Formats: sequence, C-alpha cells, structure tokens
Amino acid sequence: MTRDDLKRFCALDIDFESIGLMEPGLSLEPYFCTPMNAEPVGRLGCDGIHFVLLPGDERVFCVDPAMGEPGTYVLPVATDFREFLSFVLYCRDANPLSQIWWLTEERFRELLEEDKRAVWPGCETFFAGKQTALERIARAFDLAPAAPYQQVKALQAAFDPTIMKFSNEYYDVLGLEYPE
Repeated sequence: MTRDDLKRFCALDIDFESIGLMEPGLSLEPYFCTPMNAEPVGRLGCDGIHFVLLPGDERVFCVDPAMGEPGTYVLPVATDFREFLSFVLYCRDANPLSQIWWLTEERFRELLEEDKRAVWPGCETFFAGKQTALERIARAFDLAPAAPYQQVKALQAAFDPTIMKFSNEYYDVLGLEYPE
C-alpha cells in the first residue's frame, strides 16, 4: 500500500518543495549513509536530508547525513506513507520530522510555532502554494493532520539500526569494520 500511495502522491499537481519534499519518488545520488536499495520518497533540499522506503518495509525513514551518527543516520519517522503524510499535514512541512530524533517535545513545538510565525517579502505566494498542497494531500488521501512527536519517538526508540544494510562507502567514511 505504501508504494501505491507514494505513486499517487507523486502524481499530485502540487508544489512539493513548499512542503519540504522536493523531487518525490525520483532517484537521487545516494549519500554514504543512504541504505542500500532504498527507494526515494523526497528530499528537503538542505544538508542532504532525504526520506526513503526500504525493501520489504512499509515504514518511512529519514536519512540525515549532516546531523546523524552511527545508529542515527537513518531513523523511522512513520509506520507507513499515509501516516507520514498525516505528520506532514500536522507540521505543514516534512522538515520538522527530520529533527524529532534530537529535539525535546517542548523544543519541537517551539519549532512548529517559529515556522508559523516566519515571514519574508513575497511569502504570501509561498504560503498559498503550501496551503494548496496540504489541502490537496488531505483530500487525495482522506487524511487529517496527526501529531507526530510521541509516535515518532516511540518508533525510533524501538528501532534496531543493525538491520540497515549500507554500502562499503558507509564503513569507509566512518572508519568502521565491514560487517561479516
């Protein structure tokens, strides 16, 4: 279901960049910490952060080459793509989901408030595109916004990063021994 939902999402006529999901579903050059055979969901366009699906897994994962470390470069952010979208609807962007792993709940809520208050010259056009994108996603998938913090923290706490399969580049960059 997740992969079918991703295809439907990619076909939507929306400004994906306005919600922090540039180039949804398009192949991207993998980073050293992108798991092998990962399927792209989209990227933030900042610090190499991108979201992926893994073979045989419905969960959506965030890959963070800049802030991560072994065990946190790749972390789950939703149990499936629909849940991921409901979290994006709540946050009004995918970016806050990439930061949950290192934020307290209070700081996460402050981040969402800061984002709501952010203004700049010409922002009205951007916000109109964002609102249209969010409305179309909600309608296309019959979704409501869902608060992500507790769910994502629980997913990440239960996650075993040793299931990840990385390329040799991962081990070379980090100076780690190759797994048996």
